[in-house]
Amino acid sequence: MQTKGWANTGDRDIRFVCAMISEVQQGACTDPQRVFATGFSFGGMMSNAIGCQMGAVVRAIVPMAGSLWSGCAGSSNKVAALFIHAKDDNVVPYAAGMEARDLFLKRNSCSAATVPLGSNGCVEYQGCDSGKPVIWCGTETGGHWYPNFSAQESKAFFDRFK
Repeated sequence: MQTKGWANTGDRDIRFVCAMISEVQQGACTDPQRVFATGFSFGGMMSNAIGCQMGAVVRAIVPMAGSLWSGCAGSSNKVAALFIHAKDDNVVPYAAGMEARDLFLKRNSCSAATVPLGSNGCVEYQGCDSGKPVIWCGTETGGHWYPNFSAQESKAFFDRFK
């Protein structure tokens, strides 16, 4: 059977990411409170898996056009998350992105109430655990691609954790 998502067979890629972060932190001056993951498509799936499993190391994630197809191992550590997904994505369905968002909403104890955020149609969920916000940027169009605003929104989100 062919895997639909980023495989992470036997957690080898999660172990690699942990080792890579550790190696960088040992060899360079870094802020361990500002480790982030972002990616598009398979990279979005990878970011979700990292958020699910590496909350003790990674502070926040920004999956774009991602899903939970690569799995979501349990962890008691939570991460902040900003999701970007287009309704007309014909590769990773919008519903798959919403499923990932909903999992992080539950993990971070968020309510269903939202407030608009910025000018790109994003909403921030209310009542989330302190320092663990969840933001959804669902766009009407764009297909399986990241929107022009994704870099700006990602940077603004990561900048919240200074």
